[in-house]
Amino acid sequence: MKKQLFILLNSIAILSPELETFLHSILQPRKMLKGDYLLKEGEVCRHIYFIESGLVRIFNRLAAKETTSWFLWENDFFISVSSFFRQQPSYENIVALEDGICWGISFDQLREICNRFPEFNTHRIAITELYYARSEDRQYKMLRQSPEERYALFVEHETELLGRVPINLLPSYLDVPPRTFDRIRSNYYNIKRKGI
Repeated sequence: MKKQLFILLNSIAILSPELETFLHSILQPRKMLKGDYLLKEGEVCRHIYFIESGLVRIFNRLAAKETTSWFLWENDFFISVSSFFRQQPSYENIVALEDGICWGISFDQLREICNRFPEFNTHRIAITELYYARSEDRQYKMLRQSPEERYALFVEHETELLGRVPINLLPSYLDVPPRTFDRIRSNYYNIKRKGI
């Protein structure tokens, strides 16, 4: 069902009937299977997707180290930003962590929508601003907070992910070495158990 996508778009600004009809005609479903790569490093990101169901991970590799930049799930959009908007090879990978469904439009279709329906630029700007702000918030946390603070905030504010993301992926998301992550996690729960 594309219903959630249209609820989101209409919450930003009411879509004209013509625009809504056009979007319905071009949106394409994509089935995601756990473990599927939706984009690999070196490929060009050709589509922007809205997640109806499922969970995806966006990450990059530098030498032997993986760094997770995003976990995104229901009602989120995902792309490799630089690759999509510049139509150049991506340095990121996007992989499905769960089975699911997403809805996509291509780079060329997005340009066509904005040209044919200038009203859609309001939606595009609002969505871009939302994800830019989320990215900046994440960078701030990485730079200003200790690993212990990052873990505590993750547990307390990203509870949706706790039961869905494999534990071995969390160190790369919190930018903490795996051994340090294990110690921080253990200390956090020991403190909670003691009620400190």
